[in-house]
Order: sequence, then C-alpha cells, then structure tokens
Amino acid sequence: TELLFFIFNAHRNYFLTLSECDLKLAESLRLRLCRLEQSGLTAEFISFLAELQKTQIFNCKDYGGFASFRNALCEKHSEWLGFPIITQNQCIGFFSLNKEASKELSEEDLRFCQALFEQSAGHLRHLVLYEAEIDHLRRQVSERSSYGEIIGQSKKMQEVYELIDLVSGSDATVLISGENGTGKELVAQAIHWRSHRRKGPFIVANCSAYSPTLLESELFGHEKGAFTGAISQKKGRIERAQAGTLFLDEIGDIAPATQILLLRFLQDHCFERVGGEKTIKADVRVLAATNRNLRQEVQVGRFRDDLYYRLNVIAIHLPALRERKEDIPLLAQHFLKKFNLKEGKKIHKFSSNAMQVLMEYEWPGNVRQLENAVSHAVILCQGDSVQGRHLPGFLRDVMGESASTSLAENERSLIVRVLKESNWNKHDAARRLRVSRSTLYSKIRRYGLEKIQSPTV
Repeated sequence: TELLFFIFNAHRNYFLTLSECDLKLAESLRLRLCRLEQSGLTAEFISFLAELQKTQIFNCKDYGGFASFRNALCEKHSEWLGFPIITQNQCIGFFSLNKEASKELSEEDLRFCQALFEQSAGHLRHLVLYEAEIDHLRRQVSERSSYGEIIGQSKKMQEVYELIDLVSGSDATVLISGENGTGKELVAQAIHWRSHRRKGPFIVANCSAYSPTLLESELFGHEKGAFTGAISQKKGRIERAQAGTLFLDEIGDIAPATQILLLRFLQDHCFERVGGEKTIKADVRVLAATNRNLRQEVQVGRFRDDLYYRLNVIAIHLPALRERKEDIPLLAQHFLKKFNLKEGKKIHKFSSNAMQVLMEYEWPGNVRQLENAVSHAVILCQGDSVQGRHLPGFLRDVMGESASTSLAENERSLIVRVLKESNWNKHDAARRLRVSRSTLYSKIRRYGLEKIQSPTV
C-alpha cells in the first residue's frame, strides 16, 4: 500500500517538509520533489489544489496533472484516489492512496475517510498556522537588535532580552549587575514598562549619591523635626513609588545600618519614616543594580548575606562592551542618528578607519563612553562621514600607536611566515618577499629572528 499525504505551509504556496522521519526516505523524497519542481509538475499540482473549494473524491483520471505528478514522485505507474482536505472553502492539503489499496475500501469506508478529513481540516490548519507563528516569534527573538533603549544583537544581549521577557510578568526582586556604563538602568526601565506596573511610577534612588543619613531620608522619608533641617514632613522614594517600581542604583554602596532597614522593607514591604512611629505599607516592586561583585562583598563582610539573598532572587548580568564588540557598529550607528538629530546634521556613516578604531578600543567606560565619543565626533564632523580625526583625543592617540605598531608587527609576521614556508631558506624567502637578501638579513636582525632560525639553513 502506498499513501501520500500533502499539507500546505502557512502561506499555501508549498508543502510542509518532512522534519522527523527516516533520513534516507526524507532525502529521497526531497530529491524527487526538487526534480518535479524543476519540471514544473509541482507548481501545476499546487495551482490545481489552490483552486479547490469543495470536498470530493478524485480519481487520477479526473486530473491528469496529478497523475503525472504522483507517478513521477513515486516512480511507478498506477491508478490513484485522492481526497482534498478543505476548510473554510480553502484546500490545505491532499491525501491519496493507490487503487490496489482502495479496492479494499467500500463506498462507506471512502465516505468515512472524506468525513474524517472534513472534521480534521480545521484543526490541521490551526496547527500549521500556530507553528508558523511560533517560528516567526523565534526568529524575531533571535534577530532582535534592540529592546527599548537597549541596543545590541550579540548572543549575550539576546540572553539579556530573554531574561527581561521572563521576569517582567513577575513582582520578584531583580539584581542587575554590570560595569558602569553598561545600561543597568535601561534594563530596569525595560522591565518596568513591560510589567503590570507600567502605569505606576518608575522611581530611581542612587544609593552612592547620599551620605547614610540622607539616604535613609531619601528612601523612607522623614517627619518634621526628625533632624536639623527637617522643616516639614517628606515622603521618601519608596512612598513615591507606590503601585510602581523602585530602582535602587549602586546598591552595593549603602551603609550597614541602612542595609538593615532595607532588609526589613524587602521582607514585609513595611517601613517607618525617619523620626516617625507610624508603620507604612508600600506596594512596590524593587529592582537593584550594582557594579560590584556583591558575593565577594558578602564574603569580606561589607554586605549582609541575608540582604544579598533577598535582592538576588533573579540575576541579570550585563556584559561589558569589550565582551560584545560585534555590537559596536550597531551602537555607533544608533548614536550617530541620535546626535545627527540633536545637532541638526546629516552624517551618514563612519569611515572604515574610524570604525576600525572603535572596534579595536577596549572601552573601559562601556556604552556610555562610546556614546560620548560619537557625540564628540558628530560635533566636529562637517561632512557626511565621520573620519578618524573627528574622534576624541584618547582614540586618536590609540589610533596613532596602533598604526605605528601594526605596520611593524604585520611586517614581522609576514617575514616569519614566509621564512617558515621556505623552510628558512633565506634566498627563497627574499625572492618571495621581493626584497634583496641583504634587506632580508637586516630585517631578521631588527626583529631578532636569528635565534629561531632552523639549524639546517
């Protein structure tokens, strides 16, 4: 018995491929379909199916084109019966069996097959469309080049985007780590704007910007007269973040006393204002960020371990820019557009020399430093292309050093390679390098290559 089962893809312009079957069978069918496609029989068969709107039973004699297609595919000559699979007046596939098999089926059996396909057609089409949508979403995620204001399409940034998607629907505390300038606040904003709290406020508290006493007041607020200068009651940032998100930046810098107060708040979301006795309950999600290794801070006793575990429910680490250099062109172009708009310019690109410098620099200040460098270049550039001379001084210095050393290093590497290829035959190496032997000897001495000569030379 030979059966064939064709199901259209989501666009109804080709058939789904066999992804899970015997490899030999799949490869054999693939090659046959390729031959049929080249002959035009596949397109003819697809056009025939696309026009069908009603369920019916076909004999291959009713449509010679299908017989040619089927016989060519199976490399046998026989007679066939076929059942188009129809839903909502659209053909989504075709089932056929050879006549020898159909002889074993009564008229009642054939009507049952026809009814079965009528009942299952809608479900089959739904599954095809569902899988196509899933594939589309997967491609979108894998090809995502930005997430809100976060720019990057490297593998490490795709992992960050995936984590943002996963944690946004929760109220869990998130600890965002990474060097200064990597975009930790942007990640916190992205989580907030994708969460159910997006209609609430997003409040930032920079924990490194205040003394311990002032930080307590900034976070929890204070009552009138709580300390010198407290001339009125003040709501803290926790209260102001009600029904929203509180972002604690540089959480690793807070003093031990404040750590205790913050730990209590994270445990029950209750607090008192400085100088007050009334307990206030706050509906706030806490996101925290640090450029320190808090685990090490805990080990040396500068950070409470219980607070660390309260904060580190979910961790997101942002890679340094030097760890994702493939994102530099994308980031540079993004900042170029941004500062073009700000400065009223129409700079289209970076020269290859300027881009090479951006790619080779280590960027200790990360994305923020790159942004400032592009801003500097846009201000100085008067043409339509950023050149090396428009870059900040620290990049021009690196460019000069790189050029002076790279020429020598490239020459040394070339000489070593040619000498090795020539089995250290200097006459042959000089010929390949198109220099005199005396010049080659001079360069060998300059680069200290004599000591690695082969003893047979």
